[in-house]
Amino acid sequence: MTTGSGESSGYAGGSLVGDPAYGSPASDRDSQLAGSLATGPSRPMSVGTAAIARRRGRRARLTLKRIDPWSTLKFSLVYGLVGMAVLLVAVVVLYGVVDAMGVISSLRTFLSDVSDTSHGPGLAAWLGFGRVLLIALVVGLVNVVLFAAFATLTAFIYNVCTDIVGGVEVTLSERE
Repeated sequence: MTTGSGESSGYAGGSLVGDPAYGSPASDRDSQLAGSLATGPSRPMSVGTAAIARRRGRRARLTLKRIDPWSTLKFSLVYGLVGMAVLLVAVVVLYGVVDAMGVISSLRTFLSDVSDTSHGPGLAAWLGFGRVLLIALVVGLVNVVLFAAFATLTAFIYNVCTDIVGGVEVTLSERE
């Protein structure tokens, strides 16, 4: 295929041949390669163990030397906030189910019978939806702060340990 400037351009074998954007005009070798790809391979394909070895993915052994504490803090904060949202949704759903079954009202009746209500509302006031949701929110926020602090501290400790022992070795491989 020719362009207006007289240079040949085309796609052959995974690389652009003669594309002026890549700075190399098409050579005789590139045109032979393009021709041989169009006609097929010139040698027979092997079916034995060499073909299986070529299909297997590459493997790389890498060492994890450092974990960035700032990215660990950001990730753990987002992860903790998502966990808190899951906790709040679970509390709302469970409170709705338990209240629909009549468990909350029977607990309030029992607690009002058992406790002395002359000094205040007693233990039955703790079973209100607003109070239960507020307690779940406070527990969730404390969990987010503690989780983020623990994860960041763990990243710092890991970085100090890798200076001493060299890090964790990981083997990565491509899928087959």
